Amino acid sequence: MRPLKLTMSAFGCYADVQTIDFAELGVGLYLIAGETGSGKTTIFDAISFALFGKASGAGRDDYAMLRSDFAEDKAKTYVELDFACGEGSYSVRRAIRRTGQEVELTLSDGTVMSGDRNTKAKIAEIVGLDRDQFAQIVMIAQNDFMRFLSSGTDERLAILRRIFGTGALKQFQERLKARSKRERERRELIIHDFERHGVDVYRREERFAEWAAQIAADRAALAAADGRLAQCDKAKQALAAALAVAEELGKKFADLAACRATLEAHAGQAAEIERARRRAARGETALRAVRPLALDAARAAANHQAALDALDAARRQEAAALEELRQAAQAVGGLPPLAEAQSALAARTREWEAVQARLKKLDQLKASRAEIAAGQERLSAAQTAYESAEAAFAEADGRHRALEAAFLRNQAGVLARGLADGHPCPVCGSKEHPSPAALSDEAVSEEGLKKARAAKEKAGAQREQQSAACGALAAEVETLIRVFLTDFAAFSPDADWAQSGPALAALLSHTRGEAAALTAQREADERALAELTRRWEAATGRKTAAESAHQAATVLTSERTANARKLSGLSDDAKARYAEALRAHRFADEAAYLAALVTEAELANLKRQVADYEKDGERLERDTLRLTRETADREQPDLAALRADAAAVAAEASALSARRDEVKARLNQTSGALAELRRAAVDFDAVERAYAAVKQLAETANGKLDFETYAQTAYFERILRAANQRLKLMSQHRYTLLRQTASGDGRRRSGLEIEVLDAYTGKARPANSLSGGESFMASLSLALGLSDVVQQSAGGIRLDAMFIDEGFGSLDAEVLDLAIRTLGEMAGADRTIGIISHVSELRERIDRQVWVEKTPAGSRVHVNA
Repeated sequence: MRPLKLTMSAFGCYADVQTIDFAELGVGLYLIAGETGSGKTTIFDAISFALFGKASGAGRDDYAMLRSDFAEDKAKTYVELDFACGEGSYSVRRAIRRTGQEVELTLSDGTVMSGDRNTKAKIAEIVGLDRDQFAQIVMIAQNDFMRFLSSGTDERLAILRRIFGTGALKQFQERLKARSKRERERRELIIHDFERHGVDVYRREERFAEWAAQIAADRAALAAADGRLAQCDKAKQALAAALAVAEELGKKFADLAACRATLEAHAGQAAEIERARRRAARGETALRAVRPLALDAARAAANHQAALDALDAARRQEAAALEELRQAAQAVGGLPPLAEAQSALAARTREWEAVQARLKKLDQLKASRAEIAAGQERLSAAQTAYESAEAAFAEADGRHRALEAAFLRNQAGVLARGLADGHPCPVCGSKEHPSPAALSDEAVSEEGLKKARAAKEKAGAQREQQSAACGALAAEVETLIRVFLTDFAAFSPDADWAQSGPALAALLSHTRGEAAALTAQREADERALAELTRRWEAATGRKTAAESAHQAATVLTSERTANARKLSGLSDDAKARYAEALRAHRFADEAAYLAALVTEAELANLKRQVADYEKDGERLERDTLRLTRETADREQPDLAALRADAAAVAAEASALSARRDEVKARLNQTSGALAELRRAAVDFDAVERAYAAVKQLAETANGKLDFETYAQTAYFERILRAANQRLKLMSQHRYTLLRQTASGDGRRRSGLEIEVLDAYTGKARPANSLSGGESFMASLSLALGLSDVVQQSAGGIRLDAMFIDEGFGSLDAEVLDLAIRTLGEMAGADRTIGIISHVSELRERIDRQVWVEKTPAGSRVHVNA
C-alpha cells in the first residue's frame, strides 16, 4: 500500500482543507518536519482514520478529539485518501459527524461502495492488514519501539501476543491449568471425605469390613431393646390412666377448700369496694365536666404570657437594630472618599502608559540599530565581493585585449603573405608594399578569442551585479539610518549616528528604571483602591442590612403588641368559664376539684375494680356449690403411691430408650458413612486416573518456559535476525542482538530477554546498558525487523510506504548518516519512507520535505519535492 494523495478538512490541528501530494515526493526518503505540536503525527492519524475509521493513537477516535478547534462552524470534518495497492489505484473518503461516520470507497474499476460494514472488509482485503497490524508496520513510533527494547519477557510476551495472535496458546495453557486444578480439587475433596471419617483412602477396605460387623451387632441389639420398650409402654399406659382419675378427684377436693377460703376473704372487701365506687363517680365528674375548661384557661394564660415574652424580645431586638444602624452609618461616614483614590489611580495609569509607550519606541529603535548594523555588515561583505569582481573583470579584459591584438596581427600577417608588387592591397588598395605585416609568434584561434570575450562579459556582468547589490544595500542602510535619526530626534534632537548608540542605551536604562518604579507604584495604588473599594462595599452593605433589620424589628414589635392585647382578652374569658364550672358541679374551690380529679387510667381502673369484685363473688359462689356436689360421698386418693409406680416404669423406659437411641445413631452413622465412602471410592479411582493424566501436561505447558513463550521464541528470533541486518550497518558491525537463553532470576519467566554482543569486547551485555543513541539504533532496527516479520506473517503483504516518528535527536552526525543511509537502502527504488521529526540536521540531509507550519489559525502543510 502506498499513499498517493491525502486531503484533510477541519481535522486535528488543520482548520481548512489541506492536501499532500505524496506522488509528487516520489519514492525513497522524505521528511515530515515542523514545530512540536504542529500536527506532524496527525498526518498519519488521517491516513489511519481514512482507511480504518480510527486514528493511530489511543484516545483520538471520537468527534471531539478529531474535529479541529480552529475550524469554522460550517466547515465539514473529513479525510480523503488516494492510494495504490498492487496494480490498482483506490480512493476512500471518510467524514465524521457528531452522530457517527460516513465512508465511501472507490475501487480501481470505478465501483463505489459505501457504509462502514461494506467497506471495512474490502479495505482489509485490499491492504491485507487490519488496523492494529497497519499501525505496527506502517507507523513506527519511537515510544513503542524503545519500550519493546527495554521491556522484559512478560511485556514482550503481551506485545507479541497482540501482534502474532498467540493468545490461543495462552488460553490453551490456562485451560490445562484450570483442568488440572479442577481434577486436583475433586481428588482432594474425596480424600477430605475419607479423612473426615478417619479412613485412609488407600486402606479403606479394612475399615469397611470393621463397619459391616458393627452394623450387624447393632441391628440385633436394636431388636431386643424394641421388645422390652413395648412392655414398658403397656405398663405406663395403665398407670397413667389410674393416676389421671386420682389426680382429677384430688384436684376437686383442693379446689373446694380454696373456693371457700377465697369467698370468705371476698366478703371482707365490701367496704373498700364501696369507697371505690363513690371515688369513681366524683372523679368522672371532675374529669369529664370541669377539666376541659380548666385546660382551656391554662392554655389561654400560657399563650398570653408567651405573647408578653415575645413582645419583650421584639422590643430588645428593635433597640439592638437601632444601635447597629447608628454604628453602620458612623462606619460609612468615617471612610475616605472613593472617587479621590480612583482619580489618583487613573492619573498614575496614564503616566505608566506614557512611559510604556516611550519604552516600546526605544526598544523598536534598539532593534532598528541592530538591523542597521546587520545591513552594514552585509554592505561591507558586498563591497569586498565587488572589489573581487572588479579585479576579475580587469584580468579578463586585459586577457581579451591581448588575445584580440594578437589575433588581428596574425590576420594581417596572413593577408600580407599573399601581397605582390604591382597588385593592389585588398585593404588599402596600394600597389606598393614596402613594410608588409609579419605573422605573430603567438597562435590565436577565433574560438579562443570568443572564449576570452565570453569570460570578459561574464566577469563584467558579475561586476555589475555586485555593483548593483552594493548600491542597493548602501541606499537601504542610508535610508534606515535617516529614518532612525528622524525617530530618535524625538528623544535626542542633536545626536548624530555615532552618538545615538550610547544615548539610546542610556535612555533605555533610565526609561526601564522609570517604568519599573511606575509599575510598582501603580500596583500599590491598585491594591489600595481595591482594599478601599472592599471597605466601602462592606460598610454600605452593613448599613443597608442594618436599615432593613431595624425596619423589620419595628414592624415585629407593632405586631406582637396587638397580639398580646388580643390574647389577654381571651385569657380572661377562659378563666370566667372555668370558675362557673366549679360552682355548677359543687366544687368549693380549685383545690377540691384537683383532689377529686382522676386520670382516664385511674377511672378505668376504679370501674374495673368494682366490676371484677362483683363478677368474682358470683363465680366463687357457683364454684363452691358445684364442687360440694361433686365430692359428696368420696375419699381423697393416695397420689404418692401411684406416682412412685409410674416413675419407676418411666425410668426403666427412659434408660432403655437412651440405649436404643445410642445404638440407632451409631447404626445410622456407620451405615451412612459406609454407603457414602463406597460411592466415593468408585469416584476416587476415576479422578485419580484423570488427575495423573493431566497434571504432568499442565505443569509442562505452564513451566518457566511456557507453551506460548516457547512458540513466540521462533517469531522473536526471526525478528532479531531481521533487526541485526540493519543494526550491524548502523553500528558499523559493532553490535548484534541476541536472545538470552538463561535467566539470572530463577523466579522470573524467561525466553524473550535481549542481550547485545559487543564486537569490541567480544562479550554480551544487557540491552539497557546501551547509550541513548545506541538504544535508538537498536530500537529502530528491532522495529524494522518486527515490521518485516509481521508483513511475512500477514501473508507476505508488501507495504510500499512506512512512517517513522521521532527519535533521531539522540544520534550524533555519523550515526545519523548511517541511519539515513540504512533507511534509504531499505526504501530502494520502489518504496517510500517518511521520517516524522523536528531535528534540524535531517532537513539538511533529506531534500524532499513536507513542512508543517503552526499558525494561530491552525496548521498548514507545504510540499518541497
